[in-house]
Amino acid sequence: MIEKLKYCLILSVLIIKIDGCKRVSLPHSIGARDEVVLIAPREFQVGSFVDVLEKLEYYPTEEKVFNVKQVGVSDFDRYKLWRNVIIVGNTDDKHISGLLDEKAREDIENGGMLFMEKDLWVRLQTAIIITGVDIEKTQELLDRSAETIYNALREEEKERFAKVVYMNGYQQKETKKMEEMLGASFEIPLGYRLSKNEDGFMTYMRKNPDRLVTLLYSFEPIENPIKFRDSLFSKYFNGDEVFVDRVPAISPDGESQLIKLTSFDTVDFKATRAIKIKGVWKNDKVEGGPMGGPFVSYIFQKDGIWGIAKLLFDNSTKLPKDIMKKCLELLGIPINEFIKKFGNIFQN
Repeated sequence: MIEKLKYCLILSVLIIKIDGCKRVSLPHSIGARDEVVLIAPREFQVGSFVDVLEKLEYYPTEEKVFNVKQVGVSDFDRYKLWRNVIIVGNTDDKHISGLLDEKAREDIENGGMLFMEKDLWVRLQTAIIITGVDIEKTQELLDRSAETIYNALREEEKERFAKVVYMNGYQQKETKKMEEMLGASFEIPLGYRLSKNEDGFMTYMRKNPDRLVTLLYSFEPIENPIKFRDSLFSKYFNGDEVFVDRVPAISPDGESQLIKLTSFDTVDFKATRAIKIKGVWKNDKVEGGPMGGPFVSYIFQKDGIWGIAKLLFDNSTKLPKDIMKKCLELLGIPINEFIKKFGNIFQN
């Protein structure tokens, strides 16, 4: 029974975190980390909702972040044990009504609402409930909430990755050494070894498959982030550079198109602003033929000047694409730990 509610956003695209009772010795969740089970009565139209959850991302190959498995209400008891489960229905439907207490019903009033809870039935689970007072309200909420739910599942996935990366701790001695040398550091995960250490440019690598986490801590003005990254990686990795050409791809409507694999975005880590560069690196000079893979770089701002503080990762495109995506996600975790510990240095 859902008993306590904590509001995170406000209505229509609202997700409510549900703080349930303390549970002891829950069984482990079922299902792959990228699998989402959608439990919905047949009368609901879920096609466009599924399309959003199964949107393509580039790692750099096209991949679905999530794969949706649609099942009916008759399978509720079986699939409620999955890692990622979305339950759709009206407030009076049997499979929904048993999950709502009087407070939840009052909050829904005459409309619809989204609920989210971790570990509702099993450990490492994200359960989301989409419900309204009738079919029309529930369908309306279902149609409007796809992007919100996609983002919520992505955040939950990142939290689980963080638990995996630092499950057994991190390399404290190596982290302390990096901090003493550069004045900043990230918590170096277990299994990574120092690969490069020149002129304040430090890279830690883990093999099979190759994963790199690099930190350059300095605050010199940067006019062109791509050229700046190329100048570093071509020097320290014998010719690595950003792939800037357009490549052929298929649009959502099935049309052929040319796209760029490099994108820019502005992101905020608490009070710290950064430019995020996501793209693909290539190296035509390596023995055995060209190589390449995805990367993400973060450039931080101090006193109005953009300076490099973190460059993140590359992987070989020879890897199976599902492994490449997982590596890219896992390597995103240290940047968050870096900001938690050193975010204040950008404000001082």
